[in-house]
Amino acid sequence: MRKRLRTGSKTLVYFNTARKTFLLGLFALLAFQPAMVYSAMGRSLPILPHHQHPSSSLSSSFSSVHHSSASTSDGDEASTRPDAMSRLMKVFGFSRIPKSVTNLVPPQYMSELYATLVDSGGLTRASGPYNSNVIRSFPDKDSIHRMQFLYNISYLDKGETILQAEFRIFKMRPGPSPTSFHDQRISHHILVKVYQILDVRDMTSSKNVVLLDAQKISLHGHGWRVFNVTSAVFAWHYRTKPNYGFLVTAESSSGIPLDSNHIRFAQRNEHHDSKQPILVVYTDNGQRKHPTYISPEDEEYLEIKEDIVNREHKLNGTFRESIRKLNEKTRNANRTRRSTEPEDNGRKKRTFDMFRNRRSCSRYEMLVDFEKIGWSGWIISPNSYNAYQCKGKCPFPLGQSQKPTNHATVQSIVHALSVVKDVDTPCCVPNKLYSISLLYFDDNENVILKQYDDMVVASCGCH
Repeated sequence: MRKRLRTGSKTLVYFNTARKTFLLGLFALLAFQPAMVYSAMGRSLPILPHHQHPSSSLSSSFSSVHHSSASTSDGDEASTRPDAMSRLMKVFGFSRIPKSVTNLVPPQYMSELYATLVDSGGLTRASGPYNSNVIRSFPDKDSIHRMQFLYNISYLDKGETILQAEFRIFKMRPGPSPTSFHDQRISHHILVKVYQILDVRDMTSSKNVVLLDAQKISLHGHGWRVFNVTSAVFAWHYRTKPNYGFLVTAESSSGIPLDSNHIRFAQRNEHHDSKQPILVVYTDNGQRKHPTYISPEDEEYLEIKEDIVNREHKLNGTFRESIRKLNEKTRNANRTRRSTEPEDNGRKKRTFDMFRNRRSCSRYEMLVDFEKIGWSGWIISPNSYNAYQCKGKCPFPLGQSQKPTNHATVQSIVHALSVVKDVDTPCCVPNKLYSISLLYFDDNENVILKQYDDMVVASCGCH
């Protein structure tokens, strides 16, 4: 009899120990529950809650797993980074990373063109002039003759179609009027001519130059002058003629040649970088997909969406507190069920709806920061852009807000009815994409404005 009692006591001890272990495990699970819900809302989830965990052994286990995962993650990142960077370069069309040129100033025209075609976030508003998607500016190279302007276009991609080429030169304000200005034969308007040089040994001979463009301008005015030099760039690009650059001449309306005492143009290394003479070439790289440009209406819509997203983030920041208050209300409902039940049910429904909406297919932020990537030394604009990403579930039934295709709707129904095995729910993917444009320096200090299609998620849907 004593032996049976001792055995029963031992069984009771085992039962109490198991019960205690189960309760501790249940308490730990409940302690982590808000964090689990919080993670499901699309925010980052810490490994451990801030309060003290009741089981030190459980905490140490989580901690060891965390450190092990972190070290493994660091190792994976180190091995993955070269391949990831290589693929990223391919997306942007870079064969190699250009050198940093933080001390250089881009041409004024290229900066203004970027501001016209691209919004503050890098989204493309319209295609470039002449329906181009790549615009290159080449700086003037050193030349012997003061009115000779030389450009190296050998880095122009052979696969690109030249649409137009412009020689842009800044006319300076005239200096003190020389005696010859009083000559009645010199009017207030002069004729400026731009020639393609065929033979640099004697540029005064008409057989060694080809007239490209001519403009009548004010002698006393100042500002940018633009000349069409497309035919010369064609010849240089396809190497049908040697590249000796352009020759600029000026003459009065009566044909009297004018020198630098009468008319001055900004020269390389003599005037501000933004006023340097440049050659601008507009091309089509043949890689157009279906470019989608952001319209003013789209910009307004996205601003509203951004405001909604920001508000949702604020709501999510207090989600744990909302859960705590909800639990407190639930406990108090036992005492005042009749008076509080409708309000409590309404609060629960709103919380569930918010939770469900956050889990459904939606657009979320995904910032591409060129400084963090290591490209800020040569990318002029933008510094970063929001590419966005699509996340969330496509549960049955699919609503119109999820913009489902007919196929996705059928797939959702087949999955819900289990008509066919191994049929997944539709996927949350982009259903509209915008183009972006980058302004950057290449390895030869040329400034390039290039358009990239399908780079920013405009909206998401179930497909």
